[in-house]
Amino acid sequence: MPASVGRHQKYHSLDEQCQAHAESSARSYTKHKSKINKHRQWKYRVAHLPSKESAAPMHQNMSQPKHVIKSLSKRLIERASAKNKKFLTLMDRSPHVYADRLYHRFMVTVTRMKPGGDDDEICQELMKIGELVKDVTMFEDRILNAAGIGEDLAAVEHIRKGMQEVERWLEDILCGMLEGINILTKAYQDQTLLYQHVAK
Repeated sequence: MPASVGRHQKYHSLDEQCQAHAESSARSYTKHKSKINKHRQWKYRVAHLPSKESAAPMHQNMSQPKHVIKSLSKRLIERASAKNKKFLTLMDRSPHVYADRLYHRFMVTVTRMKPGGDDDEICQELMKIGELVKDVTMFEDRILNAAGIGEDLAAVEHIRKGMQEVERWLEDILCGMLEGINILTKAYQDQTLLYQHVAK
């Protein structure tokens, strides 16, 4: 068989390698989803706690005056923006640097005595982001219920998607841990981890 069609020659460009890794990561997340969730539940016991924002009443009466709906949407956007500020503070204003720092901190925990490393910090960070996503999603739902699809909804949706992207980056690293340190290390060296590719 010619080398050009050998198994290790399948992906020739960085984009092809990254696409292949993204697909592999998605399959790995599906495979390990329950284990990842158990990490969050067992270690931090907050995965199913009510959101701090969940006590707020739902406003979904479409018959309310437009100025009331607009005022509600404005308040919810402000609250979502406040959550985003917390998110950016957590990121130290650079999601890529944040994810890379967590990767290297994890690798330091890989020792002869603990070859699988210690995922505590990454799980903790996933919990922090998850709580922010949960709150912003609730704001998004309330705007949709009150005002429908429009600029206000799009503004909050944009905030949520930015948070969820970083959440996927950390889940990608966590999946690599569960698959094996060698696999994770190779993905890092090949520059195909989601945060390495997407952030460029």
